[in-house]
Amino acid sequence: MKIRQAIATDSLLLSSLCVDVQSLHAKHHPDFFKIPTSDDFAITFFNETLADPAVSIFIAEENGQALGYILCKLIERLENPFTFAMRYLLVDQISVRPAAQGKGVGKMLIQRAVVLALELNLQRIQLDSWGFNTEAHAFFEKMGFEKFNHRFWKNL
Repeated sequence: MKIRQAIATDSLLLSSLCVDVQSLHAKHHPDFFKIPTSDDFAITFFNETLADPAVSIFIAEENGQALGYILCKLIERLENPFTFAMRYLLVDQISVRPAAQGKGVGKMLIQRAVVLALELNLQRIQLDSWGFNTEAHAFFEKMGFEKFNHRFWKNL
C-alpha cells in the first residue's frame, strides 16, 4: 500500500471516496447532512480545497485502487485575551472504503498526517467526530488521540 499526495486532477476520485463517509453522516443526521447523489457530488469542493495552500490531502492506494483519503489543514490562530497563539494540523476529513477498513489503511493515513505535522513543526493534531461514530472514536483513541472537548446542541 502506498500513500500519495493528492493532485488537482484527483477531485473526482476524492469526491467518490467521500461518498461513504458522507452517506454515513447523512444516515445519522439527515436534517444536517446532504445525501450524495453521485460520485461527483463534491468535485467543486475538492477542486477549491486542493488549491488551498493550507490544505494537504493524501490518498491511500493499493494495486492501483484508491482505498481512502485524509484531508489535513494547517490552522493558525493568533493570541487573544483568552488563549495563546495556536498552530496545529486539523484532520478535517478521513474516509476509508468499508471493504478496506480494519486493514491498516486509516492507520497509514494518520501516520502520514503525523509526518506532515512534524514537517510543519507542529506540536498537535486535532480532529473531531460525530457522537454516533463510535467505531471512529475507538480507532482515533487507538491511534493516540484523546478527547478534550465536548459539543452540545438542542433542537427546538
